[in-house]
Amino acid sequence: MNRRGWIIPILIVAITVLAVVLRWRCLPDPLPAHFDLQGNPGGSMPRSILLMYPVTGAVICLISYVISHLKHKFHKPLIILATGISLILLSSAMVTITSGKYPFFMLAEPVILMAVIVAVVVSLVKSRRNSC
Repeated sequence: MNRRGWIIPILIVAITVLAVVLRWRCLPDPLPAHFDLQGNPGGSMPRSILLMYPVTGAVICLISYVISHLKHKFHKPLIILATGISLILLSSAMVTITSGKYPFFMLAEPVILMAVIVAVVVSLVKSRRNSC
């Protein structure tokens, strides 16, 4: 079993941790949240909620890793899924950290989601074909 595939989602979670830690002192409490495309906040959240982004990414990676080792045929789709969710969490953290100044991060989330769905489905179909 190739464990190198798990480097990417773990690296993305580490980047999320690094982004949160580097910006932590500069962030207001409460944080502006739920930005529109012009960068205007539509709500707020406690700064401590920002810590949930990398924690959630790490938990999803861990659960996916365990499942992939129990069900070997789902190894590649689970890596793709964990990577995609970690990227979406990183993008969401970046929206919050930058106070919505860069709408690119908001627009990246649906694109990443669609790409992950397609990649997981393709990977599942390929793994099913290979097992028959």
